[in-house]
This record gives sequence, C-alpha cells and structure tokens, in this order.
Amino acid sequence: MPNLTNFLQSGLQESFFNLVLYAFFGVAVFLSVWVLLKNKWRWRRIQPNNEQRKHFFRHDILYSFGSILLAGFLTAIITLLDQLGYMKLYWDFNTHSIVWGALQLFVLILFTDAYFYWTHRWMHHPKIYRWVHKTHHKSTDPSPLTIFAFHPLENLIEFLPFILLPMLIPIYWPVLFLWQVLDLLNNVVGHLGYEIYPKNWVRLPFLKYKTASTHHNMHHEQFNGNYGLYFTFWDKWMKTEIKDYTDRFDAVYKSK
Repeated sequence: MPNLTNFLQSGLQESFFNLVLYAFFGVAVFLSVWVLLKNKWRWRRIQPNNEQRKHFFRHDILYSFGSILLAGFLTAIITLLDQLGYMKLYWDFNTHSIVWGALQLFVLILFTDAYFYWTHRWMHHPKIYRWVHKTHHKSTDPSPLTIFAFHPLENLIEFLPFILLPMLIPIYWPVLFLWQVLDLLNNVVGHLGYEIYPKNWVRLPFLKYKTASTHHNMHHEQFNGNYGLYFTFWDKWMKTEIKDYTDRFDAVYKSK
C-alpha cells in the first residue's frame, strides 16, 4: 500500500524532472532562438515590431515554477492511482489488440485537441478569464519561457486528460509518455514567437489543418480566436479562426 512519504518523494522527483524539461525546452530554446539566433532569424519573428519586456520574462518564469511543482505531484497521482489499480495502463503490448496499439496515440491527440479547444474557449468567458486564463495571457508576444506559465487552476484543467483518460481506456505506457512529449513539443512551437513551419504550409492540402506557430501566437496577440491546440478543425468549424491567419503566416516569408 503506497504511503505518504513515497508519494511526496515521487512528486518531488517528477517536479525535478519537469524542471529539467523546462530548462531544456523553455530556457535553452529561448536562449537559442531569442538570443543566439535573434539576428539570423529576425525575418521569422511573428510580431517583429513587438519587443518583449523583461518583466514578462520574469512573470513567465515565476509562474512556470509553480506549474512545474504542481504538475510533478499530478504526475505522481497517476503513478499512485496505477498502484492502487484504478488505471488501465499496461506495459505488455500484447495485452490489447495491435489495432488499438497503433491507433491510440492518434485517438488521444484528437481528444486532447477537442478538450483543449472547448476548455480554452470556456476560460475566455469574461466571468472566468480574469480569474484563471489571464495569467497565461500576460505575455502578448509569447516565448518558450511561457510554456508552463499558467494559473494553478488552468494547469490542473489542462492536466486532467492525462489522469482521467487512463482510468477510462487502456493506454500503453510508452504511448502515454509519447503523448506527453508531443504535447510539450507542440506547446513549445506554439509559444516560440518565430515561425518554423515551411512556406505555404497553411495552404497545403491536409497539412494546413495542423496549427503553425503563427496560429497560437496570434491568439496571444489578439486574445480572441485561434483556440485550437494541434489542429485548426474546431476553429474552422466554429468560425473562431482569426480571419487574417493565412495572410499573417505568408507575411513572415514575404519579409525574408
């Protein structure tokens, strides 16, 4: 039977691991792109006339540390629930069909995309926004330092799928890890502040439905619209995609 000491130790270990991830994907990427490549990649800046202020960087780092600690203990809850038999996580790939093994990552990403879109729109409701989501929107020109800068309640809301879905459907442990890694990478790209997707991406068949860096950057800049995470499906269906999204993407390459 798990005890409190083991849970606390697990939470602190996961928090330290999250700190390493932030150091690598947040701080290191920030230093690489915003400092070392600043002049070479200037033409890739999505908001070239908006110079970030140091107090935004400090704000992002401060709130990121809180999110790192909270996410560490939320991850420890996954391990605890698995030990108590409440999770449907499995290590033996043959436990379930090969078809489910091959499809589950795609299913999880589709679910996460829909979940994020609707919870994200909900957090923009005037009665909710200033209490929760406003913290993340302090950076109107986001950087990699922004990736974990959330109000604790928003951090909990965004983490819930990682806890609830393994309780409802069988998930292969390596797929759970990969799901979290892809979520982190997509988060970094969305807050990069620089466009890294190839020219004409937003006009190519199928590929245009994957959100480019400009997509989420415009959401931070304009606050309303472009609520999607991985894909533009929901924004297109619900007519919440910012109208000049494709033009803003093209503008990056026209400035080269």
